[in-house]
Order: sequence, then structure tokens, then C-alpha cells
Amino acid sequence: MTVYLRNAAGFFLQLYPCMLMLFLPFPKEAYRYPLRWILGGVTVSAVGLAALFPAVLYVAKNGSVPFVCNLFALATACLTLAACIRLVREALLKKILIFVVVLFYAAAQYWLVNALNGLLREVAPLSLQLEGWAVYSTQGLAMYAVTTAVLLPLMLRFMLPPLREYIREVDPQKAPREFFVLIASSSVFILLIVTVDLAYYRLTYRQYLQQLPLFLALLLDQMLLFWLVCRESVRRRHDDARRRALEIQQLQYEKIAGDMENTRRMRHDMHHHYNTLREMLEKGELEPMREYLSRLSDADARPTNRIYCGNLTVNALLQYYAGLAKDKGIRCEIQAECAALSIEPADLTVLFGNAMENAIRACEKCGGGRWIRVQVGTVQSSLAIEISNSCTGVRLDRRYQTADGFCPAQAFLSDRPDGGYGLQSIAHTAQKYGGSAKFRYNAEKNVFTARMRLNMHTDV
Repeated sequence: MTVYLRNAAGFFLQLYPCMLMLFLPFPKEAYRYPLRWILGGVTVSAVGLAALFPAVLYVAKNGSVPFVCNLFALATACLTLAACIRLVREALLKKILIFVVVLFYAAAQYWLVNALNGLLREVAPLSLQLEGWAVYSTQGLAMYAVTTAVLLPLMLRFMLPPLREYIREVDPQKAPREFFVLIASSSVFILLIVTVDLAYYRLTYRQYLQQLPLFLALLLDQMLLFWLVCRESVRRRHDDARRRALEIQQLQYEKIAGDMENTRRMRHDMHHHYNTLREMLEKGELEPMREYLSRLSDADARPTNRIYCGNLTVNALLQYYAGLAKDKGIRCEIQAECAALSIEPADLTVLFGNAMENAIRACEKCGGGRWIRVQVGTVQSSLAIEISNSCTGVRLDRRYQTADGFCPAQAFLSDRPDGGYGLQSIAHTAQKYGGSAKFRYNAEKNVFTARMRLNMHTDV
């Protein structure tokens, strides 16, 4: 019974942290079921597999225990990856990357435990006779407990946060080389550890421990590579978003400058009209003056920009895109009620700029009845935005093709040559303010709707 419990506990210590790390890096909207249900299922599965592991070894105790042990571990890894693929709505390459990172953690722990066991046997030799079907000694079980207590917090503190941001920000279809570098480098590290471990029984413990500096150097190098690649990818993604915001702001400023020039020209023309009317009045030419005024009143005057709301940034953005939609023959209905906001103008530009540009682009593909409806308001200290538009179709990720209702940004694929980051930029900006962004396409009514909510508390 003691051997059974020792094997079960050792396998659980190796398996459970890996299963947790496989699911934790993904955003909550990527899970098909509530995260607490998934983590509960992971825990129950880990306990069940740990209880089954000694039984399988006991049945095979007269055969090759190492072979059965490795085969069981491989089958467990495959089943866990299959569960992740089924339960998480994310690109397959992202899930493979996280799986490789988990294997990297498992291989590093395995190597370190063997090295520490060797060191203890050199310093204080112990009698560690194992039963024929035992895999974990009491000393080995203790080493797994110690290394888990050390390595798991390090992974959660230093590896998972950049990976979580990397997974959220970067699309593998747009950065395949970065994903390949991370997967390939981790695979090389894992293979190196496995190769060294295969020679474990042909080396003395002292020779095994002499490779510890190399192992630590490779471990730090791999962690540094992950950190640098993730940071650089996210930084480049943020730079693209900022550059896009600046481009939209530049268009807005050009529109304002054009309106100012038009106003100056109109004032000059009105001055000319006043002079003409004064001259007619001084000469007593009432009938010609009446005809002149009639022509002025019938002339097409340049419409003034409508004031939609009290917030200068939101009002300017709505004026610009409403004018752009009108130029393209798109009917635009806007209802906006908001004044001072604690949201940065650049972030408002990202929200309205991407959403309105997507709406205008979708309307341009419609044959007739092209329209955009914008509703903006504040609800319980939150800025609420809903933008609907006519749309003849969207490209849905196959994981969301059966989904009904609002979906996250990654459910919709761009048909632009450069891929496009519009919806993801909107979602990221909303999350920055503790809010959310969801999108829906109604195929029956041919309507695409974007809903955004941003928290306006000053401490966000």
C-alpha cells in the first residue's frame, strides 16, 4: 500500500502542475465552459490518472516497468492536449506553443530531480531499494515536492504573464516565425534533457552533476528567449495600434483644418455679398437686391457640422466618420450622450476609428439599403457604445461557426490582404479600461453589431 501511494503521489506531483499550466494562459473568453468547471475537471482527472498509474505499473511489474511508465505518461500527455484543444477556443498553434512550454517545465523538473538525487547519494548514501514495480522512492518523492514548490511559482510569476499577453495580442497567422522559434527552441531543450537522461544509467552521479552548469545556462537562456520574443511581439503589436491611432487622428485633424479653411472662405464670400448688397441699397436698386437675395437663399449652402455630444473627441470622430459615410452614400444615424470622460483621446480614436471604418467598409460591399447606426451613452459609470451596420457576410473562425449571439474578436477573420487588427484593437482597448467588447453577425437580417463597454473610474 505504501508503494502504491508513493507512486500515485509522485505521478500527481508531476502531472497536476502541468495540466494547470496548460489551461491558465488563455483569456477567460476563450474557454467553452466556465474556467472553474474546467479547473475542477482538471483536478479530478489528475487525481484519477494518479490513482490509475500505480495499478498499471503493478500489472506490468513482471514486464518492462520503465517502458510502461513512459507509455502511460505519453498517453496522459496526448489526452491532456486533446482536452485543451477541445475546451479552448484558440488557434491550434497557440495551444501547441503552451503545450511545449509545459513540456519544457516538466523536462526541467525531471532533470533537476535526478541531479538532486544524485547529489544526495554522493553526499549521504542511502539505502533506496525499490520494489520491482516502484518508480518513485521516498527521497525522489520529496525531491518532486521541493522542486514543484520552487519551479511552479517561478513559472507562474515570470513565464505565464508574458505568455498570457502574447497569446492575447499576437495572431500566429501573422507571426508564424515567432511561434516557430519558440516551439523549436523549447523542443531542442526538451530533447537535450531527454538525451542526457537516457545516458543517466551509464554515467556516474558526479559526471551527471557536472552538467548542472550547462543545464542552468540553457534553462536561463530559454526563459530569456521566451521573455524577449514575447515582449518584442507585444511591443510591435502596440506600436502598430498606436500608429493606427495616429493615422486616424491625422485624418481627423485634416478634416478640421479643411472645415476651418471652408469657414474662412465662407466669411470672405459673405463679406463680398454684404458689400454688394450695401451698394445696391445705397443706389436704391431694391428690385435687383431682392433678386440677389433670392439667389443667395436658393443657393446650396455648405452644411455646418452637427454637434452630437459634449465630448470634443467623440464629437469630432462622429462628425468625421458621419461625413465620410455620407460621401459614400451611406445613411448614418447617431445618438450620443456623453460629456467629460476619463478615457484617453487616443483610446477613443482607436475604438471609434476601427469600429466606424469596419462599418463603412462593410456597407460599401452592400448593394442597397446601406446604413450605420451609432448609439453612445454612459451607464452606471461606464461608457457604452453600440455600432450596427448593414453587412452581407463575415468570415467566421470554424470554432465559432455554430456559435449564436455575441462572440469575441478572434471569432471574426479579416478579408483584408494585411490581415487587419481592427476588432482585436477594439477588444484590447476595452480590456485596458476593465471593460469588454463583443461582436455579432445576424445572417438573417444581414446586420453586424459591435458592443463595447469601458469603465470610466479614474483609478482604472
